Amino acid sequence: MRIFEKECKSLAKGGFDVTLIGFGPSAKTENIDGVRCISLFCPIKNNLEILTKRNKMSLEAALKVDADIYQLHEPELLPVGLKLKRKGKIVIFDSHEYYGWQLRDNIHKIKIIKTPAFLMKVIGSLYMRYEKHVCMKLDAVVQVCTMNGVDYFANRCRKTLFIRNLPSISDYTRKTPIDYANGPKIAMIGGITKERGITQLIRATHLAEGRVLLAGAFSPKSYQSELQEMPEYECVDYQGFLDKNGMVALLEQANIGASTILNVGQYDKIDTFPTKVYDYMSMELPVVISDTEFAKKMNDKYHFAICVSPDKPEEIAAAIRWLNSHPKEAIEMGKNGRKAIESEFNWEKESNKLLEFYKRIFSSNE
Repeated sequence: MRIFEKECKSLAKGGFDVTLIGFGPSAKTENIDGVRCISLFCPIKNNLEILTKRNKMSLEAALKVDADIYQLHEPELLPVGLKLKRKGKIVIFDSHEYYGWQLRDNIHKIKIIKTPAFLMKVIGSLYMRYEKHVCMKLDAVVQVCTMNGVDYFANRCRKTLFIRNLPSISDYTRKTPIDYANGPKIAMIGGITKERGITQLIRATHLAEGRVLLAGAFSPKSYQSELQEMPEYECVDYQGFLDKNGMVALLEQANIGASTILNVGQYDKIDTFPTKVYDYMSMELPVVISDTEFAKKMNDKYHFAICVSPDKPEEIAAAIRWLNSHPKEAIEMGKNGRKAIESEFNWEKESNKLLEFYKRIFSSNE
């Protein structure tokens, strides 16, 4: 959603000729909302083929487009970026996550082979060295935020820009009042993994006698079976993988948003919220959120959430119970979150930064 709905469409509206290249179930080219979308078809047997077959196809397609600026959105494409740079192109790496940290903690989605934890730490460190080597040759890096106040890419690239993955104000408007009369209804949207604290959240919601409105993709798929075997899973209403409209409809049903991600990898270090938290705030939901330093700092400023230890179901349950039994305060917290979206955390502000950055980097290379 960030790449097409936000970055590509914003650049197209800003006057740029934008082409999006990706992989899909079939090969096709179409124009959607002013963006030329090229879908490549390349079935793969394992993740190693991403670095061979798919990268080769990506490079060939990119060269056919013959663009002035290329923006890469996956770490596997860094070798492609180097080759494009050798062709004299402007190349930007958009680092959605801090992949070295994720690899070192063995929680990144890319696993070339089944690898012991100690080897993943080595692989993560090697990746960070390679990432720096490539990024120093590219023109710029776009990243989401700092980590504990420190720029992760400082002295590791030529230029950097912080672009947060924030909601557009107009995309989220609550149509119905929030109801607490029928018990807690906890929204949990996004990737469904152990690291995101889903197990603890389900246990907590069961303790609080509520319902979890769960939506997203399970990773790995076996995690779904693991959760379904829990006796507490009876409190879960799984709604599958939803598009934007479906997600908004789910949030209309909820009265609390939850993001109790465990303190692993980058999650307790980054100076931003998971995207789902901004979605909850946009829909005026009070939030139960992991007690990271950034979350506590922002909550002291905006008063929209209850910060909890994400690995303690009893503490999460207590927060859920309090919100449900204090509807006036909960509704006020939700309104505070919406005000924060309107004043600071919105894509309208971020898109202006992105457009100005593109104009500067293009003009400086003319």
